[in-house]
Amino acid sequence: MANVTCMLSRSSILAIYAAAASCGSVVYGDSAVVAPPDDSTLATDMADAASRWLSSLDAAGSRRARYTLADAERLDWHFIPRARHGISLGELTPPQRALAFGFLATAASRRGLVKATSIMALEQTLHDREHGRGGFVRDPSAYYLTIFGEPSPTATWGWRLEGHHLSISLTIVDGHRVVAAPAFFGASPAQVATGPMSGTRVLGREDQLGVDLLASLDETQRRAARYAPLPDDILTRPGAKLTDLPGLRGSQLTAQQRVKLAALVDEAAGNIPAELADRERSHATGAGLDAIVFTWSGGRTIDRPHYYRLSGPTFIYELDNTQEHANHVHTIWHARSPAGGDFGLDLLREHYRTDHAAGGSR
Repeated sequence: MANVTCMLSRSSILAIYAAAASCGSVVYGDSAVVAPPDDSTLATDMADAASRWLSSLDAAGSRRARYTLADAERLDWHFIPRARHGISLGELTPPQRALAFGFLATAASRRGLVKATSIMALEQTLHDREHGRGGFVRDPSAYYLTIFGEPSPTATWGWRLEGHHLSISLTIVDGHRVVAAPAFFGASPAQVATGPMSGTRVLGREDQLGVDLLASLDETQRRAARYAPLPDDILTRPGAKLTDLPGLRGSQLTAQQRVKLAALVDEAAGNIPAELADRERSHATGAGLDAIVFTWSGGRTIDRPHYYRLSGPTFIYELDNTQEHANHVHTIWHARSPAGGDFGLDLLREHYRTDHAAGGSR
């Protein structure tokens, strides 16, 4: 199938950001993106939480936390252990940290917030397992908040929370359209065997639901869903194009299998803010399930290395559990054009194309 997202050069993307930051509103073209829903309440909550947190920082901290909307740092996301910019949770005072977690609560659903904080806690499990002698720093507080632009209920701005196995990027366009993508959640170990978190499986539900859907398929359906070779990680890593894969369409499922597919979509979308997750669920109900493609690679059970993807008109979701003998999970949620695109780039691109092509100066 055709590539659905043409990657722009970094300079072109930054030009789009710069133009959008100076303009008053975004124009949505019928052919590029759907009519914008109003996320004003969510956007206002984010702006308020961001302003409270920023006001708690001293001048030096505020400078470190802030970047312009057009800065290349905005697109430089990753989920591996590495040096990061912004302010880490570990650097904050208890009151500042409380405000930071209030801020984080606007970026995720209740379910997503539990997963995010559990992923942070797993860093201590890794530290204990490696006895502090691993090749990476394992620190539950090494998660960084970064603001791009000026938080406002009317402006275009963005922010990110990121550390090992967690990267959540938010873009708020004109204070009324929120895009929560890309959103990466990972877990290692996927199944905790010892220590205070023994028995925990942070991303176990989405993993098991994929296995359950596969198990419900007949041999003809499994052949349609099968993809080879088995990837060694998610395919839509930073900088990758959002290309489609072959797979089994929702229209090829029985009624009972469609219930399983809907449950899987619900879990995949359930990490992002409730308002946005509800929108994705509405797209994926009834006839909307027909357009979702399910792709599977690898073993058929949760204890064997495997990978799956859900690809719908508004999103791509991947789960990879191939590392460490199927005990290391990576998941990623991407927004496609009708939902604004990752980092809201499709909304900003459409604004730049229509407004400036018409000679607008807003």
